[in-house]
Amino acid sequence: MTQADIARATALSRATVNHIVQALRDQGAVEYQWKNRREALVTLSSNRGSVASIFVREAEIHAILFDFTGQARSDFFNADFPNFAGSQTSPPQVLEIVQQLIGVAQTRSSPLCGISIAIEGPIEQSTGAIAPWAWQRLPHWKQVDIRAYFTKHLRIPTVVDNDANFAALSEWSWGIGRGCNDFLYITSAEGIGGGIIINGKVYHGGTGLAGEFGHMVIEEHGNLCFCGNRGCLTSFATEHAILKALGDSGKTKTSLLDVIESARNGDAACQRVLSETGRHLGKALATVVRVLGPSVIAIGGTLGHAGEIVLDGLRSSAEVINLRAIGQAPEFHIATILDDATEFGGMAAILSEIDLGISSLAPWMMESRRVGSSQSEDRA
Repeated sequence: MTQADIARATALSRATVNHIVQALRDQGAVEYQWKNRREALVTLSSNRGSVASIFVREAEIHAILFDFTGQARSDFFNADFPNFAGSQTSPPQVLEIVQQLIGVAQTRSSPLCGISIAIEGPIEQSTGAIAPWAWQRLPHWKQVDIRAYFTKHLRIPTVVDNDANFAALSEWSWGIGRGCNDFLYITSAEGIGGGIIINGKVYHGGTGLAGEFGHMVIEEHGNLCFCGNRGCLTSFATEHAILKALGDSGKTKTSLLDVIESARNGDAACQRVLSETGRHLGKALATVVRVLGPSVIAIGGTLGHAGEIVLDGLRSSAEVINLRAIGQAPEFHIATILDDATEFGGMAAILSEIDLGISSLAPWMMESRRVGSSQSEDRA
């Protein structure tokens, strides 16, 4: 609630509410989270208990336990569990990792208050399950109502969304999008995803699939995409597409980060490929801007590490130049949270679900500490 909401609900004057909130803030009991440049949401501080944020990919699970009591972070991966190593992810895998998190939280006298689960795939609003066209990538999650499954087995507050929506939420909460009423986020790494913030909330659309920018067709006769269409943005601006484009020019790199590092060191071919990637993004985003008109757009994911090389290409695209000509161009930025953005966004979502919040990311939240299934709590 904002201070104005509190005043209306309690019949207290705004001055009185402001005085009370400021006193509580001075004591560390409440936090501000800016909804836009004029209003801030007031939430109770997250200084007790733990929450877990879990990111599920095709063959990897990354879970973070944020312990607010002891101000400690613990990271878990499915590769640390012998039964899971090398296999495709599944709901039982995530459930076992959560049980590990619960055990760690109990030993620290910091009970687990809620979990967030981010899925690297589209989630339908009507079923709570992954969209059928993405089943081939996450076959063990087929027709699973994800939130219902974990709520049934764990009986603790649970929020579920796709990875890009959570990443957008983290950048809106604590990054470039902070204070923006309307914000758009696009992430590019192994795949492409996007998140839309409208009036301070993640916009899912009627189907739950809003923000699937990776499958916008930008070239009618382009390469075939795994979704069945041709010329999707995914075919031009993901790690695989960038490495392929570089290979066509006679250069070989093993990862997108390698391409970015070489571009920074002056490699003209790598610079050209990243700049072209930016132009492809500009072509897709210009269409979104004409429809939604966001004030700020952030580029995240691994591609965000390319910085101005990608942004310069994006701004030079004919479609973005046209936006400027008609006075509709938003601000384009590189996201400030490039590592663990999805996991931080999941933390923001579950804190909001249980009526808590934090105004900034503390240093301890950024310090990864891996805890394997065979490791003791003393080494956490």
